Amino acid sequence: MKKSAKENCLKKKLKGNFKKLKKIYRYPRNNAKLYFKKNKKIIPVDSKIFYNKYNVHSEIKLLSSEFKLIKKKTKIFTHFNIQYTDHKPGMKYLIIKILKHGYFDGSFNKPPILCMKNFILAKCLSVQNNIDYVNLKDDVFKYSYDNIKNSNALKKAIKKRYKKSLPHLTTLEILSSGIAITKLKIINMYIKN
Repeated sequence: MKKSAKENCLKKKLKGNFKKLKKIYRYPRNNAKLYFKKNKKIIPVDSKIFYNKYNVHSEIKLLSSEFKLIKKKTKIFTHFNIQYTDHKPGMKYLIIKILKHGYFDGSFNKPPILCMKNFILAKCLSVQNNIDYVNLKDDVFKYSYDNIKNSNALKKAIKKRYKKSLPHLTTLEILSSGIAITKLKIINMYIKN
């Protein structure tokens, strides 16, 4: 099967010829609700009320497999997103465990179902957006998950995370979009299991 011109172009970008692609939206712009599981019910919560209640700027949603990798004694944590993030240094965030995947295909949004029992309160220390994988330095992995200590492991994790949540993107589009890096200071953990 012949590869399309688009795929060939994206492969070149992956080899270090990185150019900023159009902005990828991971959520709709009017994402006003968060959905939590309580017992067997799904509870919609107004996001602004939720943020005000916990005095945070926003939430950071993690897959269950990622959430459990944050150790109780963790003080600093580095989180990676595809392409860009709206996190702001100095602001507080609640890290929340995803119980059931959601997705956004550019037009239709199915929000993830979140855990109501487990939160991690963190303060954003720094943010970097639109970073090419080839430009990542080893020290950026110092505070990341134990299974993400180099670019190849990060690519694998990003591909796994966004293949489900952004199903309209190809693997090449996901990996050629670059990476966003958020460094966080853990303030408190609220884990009830």
